[in-house]
Amino acid sequence: MQRALLATSLFCLTLTAPARSQQVLQQAVVDGIAQKVDAKPYAGLPYRLTARISVDTAQAGKSDAWIMVSAWGAKQQFLTVAYLPEKAVEKQWRVYTVRGKVPKQVDSLEIAGLAYLDGPFGFDDFKLEVERRKGQWEPVLLRNSDFEGALPASAMGIPAGWRSFYPTPSFVRQVATDGTGNRYFSLRGLHIVNYGRNPAAGRFATVNGTRIYYETYGQGEPLLLLHGNGESISSFRQQLGALAREYRVIAVDTRDQGQSAATKGRLSYDLFADDMHALLEQLQVPAAHVVGWSDGGNTGLSMALRYPAQVRSLVTMGANLYADTTAVDPEMLQKVRKDRRMATLLSPFNQNFRKARRLNTMLLNYPQMTPVQLRTITAPVLVLAGEKDIIREAHTRLIAQNIPRGEVIILPGLTHYAPQGNGPLFNETVLAFLRRQRSGQ
Repeated sequence: MQRALLATSLFCLTLTAPARSQQVLQQAVVDGIAQKVDAKPYAGLPYRLTARISVDTAQAGKSDAWIMVSAWGAKQQFLTVAYLPEKAVEKQWRVYTVRGKVPKQVDSLEIAGLAYLDGPFGFDDFKLEVERRKGQWEPVLLRNSDFEGALPASAMGIPAGWRSFYPTPSFVRQVATDGTGNRYFSLRGLHIVNYGRNPAAGRFATVNGTRIYYETYGQGEPLLLLHGNGESISSFRQQLGALAREYRVIAVDTRDQGQSAATKGRLSYDLFADDMHALLEQLQVPAAHVVGWSDGGNTGLSMALRYPAQVRSLVTMGANLYADTTAVDPEMLQKVRKDRRMATLLSPFNQNFRKARRLNTMLLNYPQMTPVQLRTITAPVLVLAGEKDIIREAHTRLIAQNIPRGEVIILPGLTHYAPQGNGPLFNETVLAFLRRQRSGQ
């Protein structure tokens, strides 16, 4: 199941890769290479993709690699995906195979070789075939499939005929040569930290009747880091390193999300705030700076109202006071309602759908704060949102205007996902505010 979820998330990265490539390069735990081929002549036929893979697990730890085939229709419409059913974890070169059927409405197939965490990894001899008749396999032309092509690799180390699956500075890429003179594609992660699943930093705490997972990084004044709806600590991959250079960061998986325990009953931001209050008490942290994104921002506001002595300062990103069309983009609210109906329909069959139903219900019913309530907040608060956020700009400004020590910054050109869309800008904006609080300005 984890492999299926990872393959699905990688498909989502493929969807957004062209847009992301125009932005700041982001830290990532996954990278690889891909290329597209015209698949219209092969519509309806079985296919198989093979490749040789090597993974140095002695150095890699939990690293692994795989190959994947995604099918696309006209106008970049995603159709299907097939991925390696087993992890490639052997240092010895071995041939792996992915099988599937080309959809009848196909326009192109994208093949990819992908790697997770440090490695190093090796890929070679990609081969795509279709079955015209039973047992008769016909090769489909791939560009530079054995990496022996004469054209040089790009400045980023991407072989000619291929593209980077997810451009990131977290990996080093090159066309390497082994002892026999054979050339292959080499990929190596640069000491990647697997935020959200890092045994060296992760702990569990039983607080407020549930088991909460958290990770701690850095030293200094404590900073509580809170993610958004359906997310986890890993959502802050772009932030954790920068924040931990100046603060003791306590990054938390909210109940029913990430590695924290599944619960029953109604979810609310006040409940999340109660959880964080109990966690800080158990960790013997009298007060912390709080940085919250989306749901995490809502939780931060609730903490500032309910437990003011625990909040030294607060940064909210994409927070809202209530869930109506004056606060939230109407299309987003409509999407959440649709997602809740689907999750409700499927909830009898899977715990993840039951979680999704409860989380979506919370999005529609909460928060239930008022501008007047905000006037009692004593902590300094930076209210952030993207210029293209799903939270309306007027609502974002309303929040800041009603907090006595509130200020607002609208991040130009960015969306609700500003922490990922431009990590360096978001980080420096947050840190500049926090430094001012530390110096008493």
